[in-house]
Amino acid sequence: MSTQIHQSERSLVPTSRPHAPPAAGIRPARSERTRLELLLAAEKLFALHGLRGVSLRQVVAATRQRNISTVHYHFGSREALVYAICDFRMPAIEEARAARIARFNESPPARAERVRELVHMLVEPTAQPIVTSRGRSYFRRLLAHSFVSDVMDLRGYIAGRYDLGIQRTAALLLQELPHLSRETFAIRWALLIRSMTYLLASLEARAEPLSWRKGKAMLEREMDAMATAFAGFFAAPDDRKKDARRRSRAPATRNPTLCKEGRKWQEQHDIRKK
Repeated sequence: MSTQIHQSERSLVPTSRPHAPPAAGIRPARSERTRLELLLAAEKLFALHGLRGVSLRQVVAATRQRNISTVHYHFGSREALVYAICDFRMPAIEEARAARIARFNESPPARAERVRELVHMLVEPTAQPIVTSRGRSYFRRLLAHSFVSDVMDLRGYIAGRYDLGIQRTAALLLQELPHLSRETFAIRWALLIRSMTYLLASLEARAEPLSWRKGKAMLEREMDAMATAFAGFFAAPDDRKKDARRRSRAPATRNPTLCKEGRKWQEQHDIRKK
């Protein structure tokens, strides 16, 4: 497998690499290219075969490199390599979402359109790698594997580094949904994050064999449909409020119906009390 490097991907190389071994001075251009080739090859392999299904030897074999010490020099370990892929992709996603949030705050849409716009604001920036590569990306599929694999805590790595825009979007969305309890919002938010991850992974795979003109049209059409569908999902009544009084009298327990993302949001972001 040869690794094609798009010009747009070269521009995404981060200036700081917390997981790379320290080196004196600036890396030469050849070293930078080698690192990028390894990173892109690994991204594709992890996307296609899962976080458990790829060895560092396979990554080296997929590039023009012949020595496994090359990948150890640039990344140190398989886990650090996956984290470096996140460091490569996530800053641009965060930047795009921050710009959307700023525009929303400066000129909010009509109230009836805000929930849909906020969901779209969450979805569209996450597709940035697909757009940048003109439909030849693998990052969304790699992220989808993190929801079904315990080989490494990729979501934990992203949390606190690259989720500020997501948390700000959640805060804005909650303000537009006064009919939802915090508990219900946390459940629906977690379902949105999971569903968005899987749907974008599917879109990424479906766009790959298409021309970019057709792939882009499909991507835009289905992201619009996702925003509309999830706006309705959040607008639905909160049936859990019907038994709120009964629950308030029961001993305080950790709600087993909340998945990990829902519990984390509920525990860390008590927005309405601020």
